[in-house]
Amino acid sequence: MQLLMIGFKGPQPPDEVRKELDHLLVDHNHVRVIDMLTLVMHRNRTVERQQARDLLPALPADSGNLVDRLLRGAGAAAVMGDSTSGGAGFLFRGDKIPQLRQHMQPGTGAVILLLEHLWAVPLRDAVAESDAFPVTDAWIGRTALQDLNLMPSTTSSAAGHAAR
Repeated sequence: MQLLMIGFKGPQPPDEVRKELDHLLVDHNHVRVIDMLTLVMHRNRTVERQQARDLLPALPADSGNLVDRLLRGAGAAAVMGDSTSGGAGFLFRGDKIPQLRQHMQPGTGAVILLLEHLWAVPLRDAVAESDAFPVTDAWIGRTALQDLNLMPSTTSSAAGHAAR
């Protein structure tokens, strides 16, 4: 499972992001959207939950409740950071759950997705049921991918900012 937070300027995600969110629901072989929460940070730094039924209409009416519970849960940041090498608990060490007021600027919004990587389930099970153990995992950033010629360089500051 992965918790992914995508920020954007203004209260609504850009059309390009909306289009890709639609694609997530079509391709059920690799990733499954478990839950989604949309937020906006007002100029006075209050965070408000937004209705975003048009983003992923196939999600249940109570969409966002699981993500909300994860973000508000006592000890959630510590839980996301734990890992074990004995196959129990979490397969890999995760990042701490972000404090929204520290990661969002006034006048911005965010979509937070709880994703299940279906392709990883058999690998997770094989590791958990054998004498193998996780060491580490990480997302590779735009600059490193560009240095390896695995991603084209862009001059757009918006594109560079969005990938961070």
